[in-house]
Amino acid sequence: MQIKSNVTFKEYVKLLYKLTYERPAMKLILAFAGIILLWIIFYYLSIFDLPEPLIYQYLTLVLIFIIQPIVIYTTIRRNYFSSNYLMEPLEMEVTSQEIKIKGDSFYLEIKWHKVFKIVETTNWFLLYQNSLSAILIPKNVMSADEVVKFRGILKKVDADVISDLKTV
Repeated sequence: MQIKSNVTFKEYVKLLYKLTYERPAMKLILAFAGIILLWIIFYYLSIFDLPEPLIYQYLTLVLIFIIQPIVIYTTIRRNYFSSNYLMEPLEMEVTSQEIKIKGDSFYLEIKWHKVFKIVETTNWFLLYQNSLSAILIPKNVMSADEVVKFRGILKKVDADVISDLKTV
């Protein structure tokens, strides 16, 4: 199976924000900020008899709702533009044994048993090489039949990896 893709900066930003903000720790931080925001709103609307918010509550909101997304964005931007392979058009050949990836400046072959984790999202397939690095395959470059075929390969790979782990 052949796949050609080119991940744009906009697609990359959307993906990484989604992955970042769906982590449990980030959800907890946002929930905490939401509670502080409700506290401030309820105080000024005199809905409940709440203590007056101090500067620390306002600073916390600024850090969580403004500074944190800016820091995440600058990290994503630096990562994207410092990585040659993220910006390059990629040609991938997917077989039941391996995935071969060819870019303008590199060639990579990865055996499926060396893939750390496989994740499918609404718009992406993420093939993790380790806990931080993944091969990004956008679904929008594939036809519906190719997506089904790719899922079949991944299911076989997952089954093989799981059976290998059980025998250890």
